[in-house]
Amino acid sequence: MPTIKVLPFIVSLLAAGLFCVSARCEIVFSEDFESGNLGDRWEKYTEDPARGDFETRPVNVHSGKRSYRITALPPVGEAREYEGRIFRDADSWIRTWFLPGHDVIYIRWYAKFAEDMKNGGMHWCQFWACRPDNPRSVVGGAGRRPDGTDRFIANVEPRPVDGVDSPGQIVFYTYWPDMLQSSDGRYWGNFFFPEEPFFIERGRWYCFEMMIKCNEPGKKDGEQVLWIDGKEIMRVDKMRWRDVETLKLNMAIFGNYSGSAKYERTYWLDDLVISTKYVGPMEK
Repeated sequence: MPTIKVLPFIVSLLAAGLFCVSARCEIVFSEDFESGNLGDRWEKYTEDPARGDFETRPVNVHSGKRSYRITALPPVGEAREYEGRIFRDADSWIRTWFLPGHDVIYIRWYAKFAEDMKNGGMHWCQFWACRPDNPRSVVGGAGRRPDGTDRFIANVEPRPVDGVDSPGQIVFYTYWPDMLQSSDGRYWGNFFFPEEPFFIERGRWYCFEMMIKCNEPGKKDGEQVLWIDGKEIMRVDKMRWRDVETLKLNMAIFGNYSGSAKYERTYWLDDLVISTKYVGPMEK
């Protein structure tokens, strides 16, 4: 598992325009992919470059000379059954931990969806609170409700809408102790929708930023907030994320998963910053 340290070169990064935040904040993690090497800062789904690799074509780079491409290929082979449901998985991701974690984090990233993307319909950017003593214990917990001590998950993802030619409408897909039970008796993630729908366009860069604030145990004062290109799109408050103070935000996954994909899906990721304060779009 990667060991993530606070970056010591905040002043240099500010000068470069990667982000612009208060000097009193803590930069938990940053990645512009310029090194061309994920190293031990990241884990990835596979070594197969068809599913993820560095991108150098300028049209698919937000800033600098490199971004990172994440591609999910159409599934092959036999379908599988899980908890009474049939899946033909298409998956790819990179993920990192920042242990032991934080009570409030802001995650800013730039993303661009491919021009030939048929639809989103995928689990996309996921931000987890894992047990610091065993952070892998929650991997594979789909369909199970968090108990207030083991984990919670705040996802941003594009959800397809019939009749709309877009990779999808941006929504939250959330696992937390007060989530509603699904019709099959399991606890699949619950959706939160913005008051005004926001549909992703193909072939352009967006600046996404999410804030997750843990609740004080015993209270429902947690939050999840999303900004796109500096504009607030969605805010959900009164969240009971946890029942113990030791459960903190400490993991980020930039994924591309669908249980029933028929087409290849690609997006590019660039200029990521995880901070304890609002980051905002890069200076132009």
